[in-house]
Amino acid sequence: MLIAICDDNPNERTFLQGLVSEFFKKNNCTAEINVYQNGAEFLQSLTKASVNLAFLDIYMPGMTGVEVAREVRKTNDDMLIVLTTTSPDHALDGYSVDALGYLVKPLDYIGVQKVLNRCMKNFGDSMRFIEVLSNRLNVRILQKNIRFAEVLKNVCIIHTLTETVKSYCSLGDIEVMLDENVFLRTHRSFIVNMNYIADSVETDFILDSGEKIPISRKYRLPAKQAYRDFIFSQTRGM
Repeated sequence: MLIAICDDNPNERTFLQGLVSEFFKKNNCTAEINVYQNGAEFLQSLTKASVNLAFLDIYMPGMTGVEVAREVRKTNDDMLIVLTTTSPDHALDGYSVDALGYLVKPLDYIGVQKVLNRCMKNFGDSMRFIEVLSNRLNVRILQKNIRFAEVLKNVCIIHTLTETVKSYCSLGDIEVMLDENVFLRTHRSFIVNMNYIADSVETDFILDSGEKIPISRKYRLPAKQAYRDFIFSQTRGM
C-alpha cells in the first residue's frame, strides 16, 4: 500500500508520518509512506506511482488540499483521500471530493487510527503479514501469499506462492498471527488458507494446486462448518 502525506509544515508532516507508521506496525501491515511539501509536487508524483491513500492539508500555499483533491478526482475515483486542517469549517468540502475522512489539527493517534481502520477494510487483506525467525533472520511473509503451513519433525514449514519458509516456532505460534477469518486449523500439524481450497472431501481439503490437506477427526466438524461459512461469506460479497 502506498500512502502520501501532503503538508507544507515539515513538523506536522513528520508527526503524521509517525502516527501512520505506528498504526501499521501495531497491525502487522506493510505500507510505504511518501511525503510532499505542496500540492503540485504531489500531483506530479502521480505520474510515477499509484497512491492508495492521501492525507492532504487544506491550508497550503499555491493549491489548497481541496483543489488538489479535485484534480485527483478528475482521473481517479479509487484513491482514498483524508483532508487535514486547523479549522472544522471545511467539512463540507470533504463530501465534494468523496473524502474518506476529515481530521482537525492538532492530530492525535486516536483520530488517525479511526481513519486508518476504515481504510483497512479496503486494503487490509493485501497488507497483513506475519514475521518468523528463519535461518537466524526475521522473515516477513504476506498472509495473502501463504497457502498452508505444516509441522514436520518439529519444524514449521510455511508454504507460500513462491517459496517455503522453515522456522522452529510452533504451529500454535503461527496460528495466533494469522487472520482467523481466512486461515483454518484442520489438524494438529496443518493450517490452511481457505482462499486456496478448491474442494472438500471426507478427510481432506484439496487445494487448487492439487495438494491434499488432511482433516483430523478432532477438527472435522468445526473445520467443515468454518469452510462452508467462508464460502457463503465470499458468495455474499460477490
